[in-house]
Amino acid sequence: MTIDINHTRNYLKDFNFKNLFIEELGWDRCNNKIDIALDGSSFNLAAVAEKHGMVVFACNPLRDGSFPDYSLRRKIERQAAKSVHEHIIIYADLDKTSQIWQWVKREADKPTACREHTYHINQPGDS
Repeated sequence: MTIDINHTRNYLKDFNFKNLFIEELGWDRCNNKIDIALDGSSFNLAAVAEKHGMVVFACNPLRDGSFPDYSLRRKIERQAAKSVHEHIIIYADLDKTSQIWQWVKREADKPTACREHTYHINQPGDS
């Protein structure tokens, strides 16, 4: 499968995660949803795609349109891990200018390691 870098960049910039993963990267469709209530807010994790047990979720922003802070993102991730062990959560702001991609590496006998990458629409998206 050949990846079209221009399509990939456009999907990323347009916050079109479903087409990015399914059409461009060849992942499978997934319709899982996880509703999480934390710290007076409720978060809906909507599955974007799935590949070999790894599920990508998109998380709705806070009421003010921003994404949750790091501490709250970690709480959301821990709740999601109860339903789907291996996953990526993409947090996006309401204005669709920024994204935070979160993945937690889990290894036996080692502490979990949270990895996050922030993307802004004015970046090329190569990373």
